[in-house]
Amino acid sequence: MENRPEAGTDRVPRASVVMTVYTDRRFLDAAVDSILAQEFGDLELVVVDDGTGEDAVFQALAQRDPRIRIVVNPTNLGTAAAANRGIEAARADIILRLDADDIAEPTHVGRLVAALADDPQLGLVGSSVTLIDEADQVHYVQAMPQTDLEIRWTILFYNPFYHSAVAYRRDCFEAAGHYRIEELVSQDHYLWFQMLPLCRMRNLAEPLTRYRMNMLGLSMANSKNWRNRTHPIREALWTRIGLTYDLYDDAFAQDLSRFLRGHEIATERRVAAYRKLLGVLRVFLAASQPFARAEDADDAQRLAHSTVARMLASPPVRLREVLEVCALSWPLDRRAATSAAMRRLAVGASSRLRAAGKWLSRRWAN
Repeated sequence: MENRPEAGTDRVPRASVVMTVYTDRRFLDAAVDSILAQEFGDLELVVVDDGTGEDAVFQALAQRDPRIRIVVNPTNLGTAAAANRGIEAARADIILRLDADDIAEPTHVGRLVAALADDPQLGLVGSSVTLIDEADQVHYVQAMPQTDLEIRWTILFYNPFYHSAVAYRRDCFEAAGHYRIEELVSQDHYLWFQMLPLCRMRNLAEPLTRYRMNMLGLSMANSKNWRNRTHPIREALWTRIGLTYDLYDDAFAQDLSRFLRGHEIATERRVAAYRKLLGVLRVFLAASQPFARAEDADDAQRLAHSTVARMLASPPVRLREVLEVCALSWPLDRRAATSAAMRRLAVGASSRLRAAGKWLSRRWAN
């Protein structure tokens, strides 16, 4: 059922969707349409014209629906400053972001608003996303870390949210100090980092956003040395749990991120990646977290078990390396590590016996 504000009233909407627009307006209509078509209609769409100079485009946009409000920057301020202006103009206590080249699924706003309503400690919620290209072709669904604990674990390595998939409480946004205007691209990543001490976080399992891999988008246009922009986040978070951050080798850091995203690592690179992940995970799980709940203990056990299970299912090749991974896994999942070590030793013994038998057969034949 649609949940729309009463016509002809100035009643404050429950949710404000904020969208900033600059030079690339190829997908703007589709993005706006996706918000106007939401099953949850008690919303406003605040569109920030970030110095495009195209007044007629935005005047026409405002005429499409009374829920659309336009904020005009006379000159280009950049995405972070434009978003701050849009949120300042927004009226709701719940803020959602959607980039002007992405698509919100029909249940997007309603599901995110409901998640915040169900949990007063939840300040930031996102979802999985469907990756699409510039021709609207679907590539795959990217799952995201779901629980608060998984999100705090993931942000030690990479951004655990897609910007166009999130909703957050205005008071958390304000307490976190707004978007950093000096961050051209990674202002969202820094905002999540600043929110970590302020609230619990969550990602919903279902993909509620179609995220566009846009060759003209801000991320692609600034892709060179992109990890350098967010090293300070990880340096600070590793320090908080008593570790020294050392993932400045992009190739190695990408191995870890790929594994955490659900992909496999090349066989010859696994032992180094597993060694690092298991070492950090043990320290992370022993550290205290804000807003801790009893359920977090179960989440920690699942995180440890699933990480170890994936590693043991795709182990290194050499026996010595397999046994090292088992030994490092033992404090996290004793049963799985012991069982895997026993199986690998049995396979190794069997292989050596077969090799010895072949050697003896050749000797006897001669």
